[in-house]
Amino acid sequence: MRHPVKPKCKHKCRFLQITDELWLCPHAAYGAATDLAGAVEEGRLLLDQAGGYDAVLARIQQREEEALAAARMRREAKSQRLADTLKYR
Repeated sequence: MRHPVKPKCKHKCRFLQITDELWLCPHAAYGAATDLAGAVEEGRLLLDQAGGYDAVLARIQQREEEALAAARMRREAKSQRLADTLKYR
């Protein structure tokens, strides 16, 4: 599975993807849409309507942690099933 390269802010904060062509952080904007008139302002307005940068970032990080925990549980369950099938009877 290929993962797209995520842009990085020089201030070490995380860019949030607003659209396919617009990424925002509190300090900067990235992507092809940054050249369009009003795109960054509209993106920041959408981000504010969604609760602001910090709230959206917290929701994203929580989803990522839940996905990692679910993957860990699946991996452990698979290991347990494999261990159960290899036991001598």
